[in-house]
Amino acid sequence: MRAWERNRVRGFTLIELIIVVAIIGILAAIAIPVYRSYVLRSKASEAYTVLQGIREKEEAYYAEYRQYTGAIPLYPRNNCACSNETMNWDLGDGSAEAKRWLQLGFSPGGPTYYSYQVSSYFDEDGSESGTARLDDLGTTWPAVAKPWFMVEACGDLDCDGDEAHYYISSANKNVYTPHPDNRSY
Repeated sequence: MRAWERNRVRGFTLIELIIVVAIIGILAAIAIPVYRSYVLRSKASEAYTVLQGIREKEEAYYAEYRQYTGAIPLYPRNNCACSNETMNWDLGDGSAEAKRWLQLGFSPGGPTYYSYQVSSYFDEDGSESGTARLDDLGTTWPAVAKPWFMVEACGDLDCDGDEAHYYISSANKNVYTPHPDNRSY
């Protein structure tokens, strides 16, 4: 064997390197959207937990006062827009919304991605609110069920303009989402 062939250092050819880079690119193109979907779904689990907590507080409030709280506006944001960042619940800020959440006795214990609101049969002064119950919450409302409440969580975690809404009510202990493509975020 010739000396120059024996001492020749083996390496990768350009074609081999291109193939490896292409394979890594294909795997990344598949893995990144799947990972993002898992992250969004994990963030959506917040809505389920917080809605159950609010429902428990409403039922405790009813047991003590024989009525549910009046309507409580969206909090901590006053809209359902892009919510890919958490917001703290500053219930000590003296706002009317904060006072209503304190009256209910609810605080999530940390920042949230979603905004939450309570709709109720009764207004703050005890009169009928005129708020209509949504019929498509995965339950059948009893025709004479008064008083009642409904809690909504809403947000847009991926900021694509498609808001996610979750509901729980006095008529159903399960969280319901009418999202058209059944995404959970």
